[in-house]
Order: sequence, then C-alpha cells, then structure tokens
Amino acid sequence: MNQRFANLFNLTEEEAIALLDTPPERLAEDDSRYVAAAHLVNFKSDRAIAALMRAVENADPALDNRIARRKSVESLGRLQASQALPVIRTCLADEDCYTVENAVWAIGEIGTQNLEILEEIARLLEKPGQTYRVIIQTLAKLDYKQATQRIDRFAESEDEPTASAAI
Repeated sequence: MNQRFANLFNLTEEEAIALLDTPPERLAEDDSRYVAAAHLVNFKSDRAIAALMRAVENADPALDNRIARRKSVESLGRLQASQALPVIRTCLADEDCYTVENAVWAIGEIGTQNLEILEEIARLLEKPGQTYRVIIQTLAKLDYKQATQRIDRFAESEDEPTASAAI
C-alpha cells in the first residue's frame, strides 16, 4: 500500500487505537473515532485489526458510533483482515443500510467461499432499501452462481448503476 498519506491525521498507531477505544462521551471536542478508524488502515498489525473489530462490535446507535463502525468495517476490508470475517458478517443483519453496504464490500475485498456467508449476502437482494449494486458486484466477484437468477431481475432496474452491475 502506498504510504504517502500514512500520517495524514498526525496520529501514531497507538494513538489511533486509544482514540477508537475511547467511549464517545469521553472524547475531546476535536477527537474523532471515525478518523482513528480511517487512519488504522495504514497499520496491518494484530493490534490495529483487533481495535477495528472492537469498534465493529460496538452497536451503540448514536450517529458518531455508527459512522465510526462503518469506517471500521471498511478499514478491515481494505486490510483484507480475514480474521475479522465473523465480526463483519454480523453487520449483514444490521438495520443501517450503509453498515450493510460496507460489510458486503469488505467481505468482497477479503474474499470468501463460505457458502453460508455468500447466501446471506444473496438474500440481501430481497431486502428493501439495500445498495443492490454493491451486493451484485460482490456476489459476481466471489463467483456465487447460486445468486444468478436473483441478480438477473435487477438488469431492468431503473437505477442504471444497479442495472449495469446485473448485466
């Protein structure tokens, strides 16, 4: 990974982990758990991955936590942290469609041939309000042929990026 922007946020790995682990009510005004989660993508260490996984497991519904959680899922995907698959998988059932989208994308980045996970992703095609384009692209990337018929119906979608992904 290009390290040109590795210290864009002027945080060390330890500082980013500490910030991500800080309860929202104890954060200083200028602190951001989202920034910490984004910055940890620069550190493929067990400590960074564990901190990101802890952030994903924090289901506090407050907006600041939801966005830090989404970014943590994304960072785990960028790090291709296969050990995080079980934690990311739990996000497929989340009520927040953006968390679901990030989880699907992250699973696609990490890669899996686990048929249960792939079927769970495919079932999201039947759930209203999802980002179907990302779901379709991930299922295609992971070569999950059992979803082909479910994907085909999106070829006529009014949403052009979704229709294009389904073709």
